[in-house]
Amino acid sequence: MNAKTSEAPEKLLVLLAGQSNMAGRGYAGPDDLTPIPNLLMIRPDGKWQAAIEPITKDRRFVGTFSASGEKIVSKDPFETVLPQGDQKVCGVGPGRTFGRLLAEAHPDRVVGLIPCAVGGTSIAAWMPGGVDDWDPDNYPYDNAVKKAREAQKSGKIVAVLWHQGETDAKKRTPEYTEKLRTVIRNFRRDLRLGPEVPFIAGDMASFYPERIAPHIGIVDQALAILTAEDPSFRYVHTKDLNHRGDNLHYDTDSQHELGRRYFEAYRQFKADKENQGSEK
Repeated sequence: MNAKTSEAPEKLLVLLAGQSNMAGRGYAGPDDLTPIPNLLMIRPDGKWQAAIEPITKDRRFVGTFSASGEKIVSKDPFETVLPQGDQKVCGVGPGRTFGRLLAEAHPDRVVGLIPCAVGGTSIAAWMPGGVDDWDPDNYPYDNAVKKAREAQKSGKIVAVLWHQGETDAKKRTPEYTEKLRTVIRNFRRDLRLGPEVPFIAGDMASFYPERIAPHIGIVDQALAILTAEDPSFRYVHTKDLNHRGDNLHYDTDSQHELGRRYFEAYRQFKADKENQGSEK
């Protein structure tokens, strides 16, 4: 048998980037902790494992906790400790729902998630050499590229999911549109992503506190501009989704819905591409 025909098909890879609402802050239910057939995630050490929440362990307050608030850690720091009794798991985001829907649409393929989002990061942290706003030893963009390149050894990136902007709304970051345009350009260049790979973003929510809410137009306007100028850029609406009680982060149900909306945007993008091809 030819060596190529005996190899497993390439994974369908999905890059998850941005800040906390992409990383996820929802509380896990049983379904979030149950493995999904053909859905994997790449760990920081480059190994693949079943994608159960939290898939993005970006901060110490993400993971499994006892009722007293004590974090429960396994011998393997990248494994999720399944809760017992009144223990809770924090860290549900939209990526796993997107991955499940993609896997269901391609039952003959393995979907691989590349979780890279880091809570609280400004757009500056997502430039080459950019530093985490809360951890001077963490380089979000550089680490994302490194992890994605490792994942690309066994698959092909088919979508980039992005949710970021709360920090820059608070900072009233000037020229946010151009900076986001640069982030997209850098990802495409450094990961060799063509126009057939959509970059899909979520807009700002409706529930932020006063320090953020008046300035979300900085981000939402950027998304509208990029959608109008870039056929490979799409964004999804989130104004009707709910927070988990902190006026900052989507709750679990909203994260699941956000994942569905990202997937619908992806599905529509692929359909548009196919229609354009058939019209030529």
